[in-house]
Amino acid sequence: MRRFFMAASLCLSAFAAQAGGVTVHGKITEVQVWPAHDGALVRHQTMINPDGCPRTDLFLIRQGSPMFKEIYALLVSAHASNKQVQVHINGCDQQGFPVITAVASSN
Repeated sequence: MRRFFMAASLCLSAFAAQAGGVTVHGKITEVQVWPAHDGALVRHQTMINPDGCPRTDLFLIRQGSPMFKEIYALLVSAHASNKQVQVHINGCDQQGFPVITAVASSN
């Protein structure tokens, strides 16, 4: 549990450290994991595309992200409990998905 709160606080501080990107609030409506993608795909209640990525239907959490496991765990938990989350989107990946770079859970 201590590790979870530590990860959540790191994610919250990551919003202040982000130079660019956009943060959206809402619920996670879908989580997908496919071998063809380099990470997990997420559909958010508020889908945005601030960088004009070719794909607008899903966000991607890059598996190579240093916080991948923590971000993925927080989003799956929020999805399962129907809780709101803040998702920070910054850039596009090679397959054209907007990339999640930080998340935070809110009540």
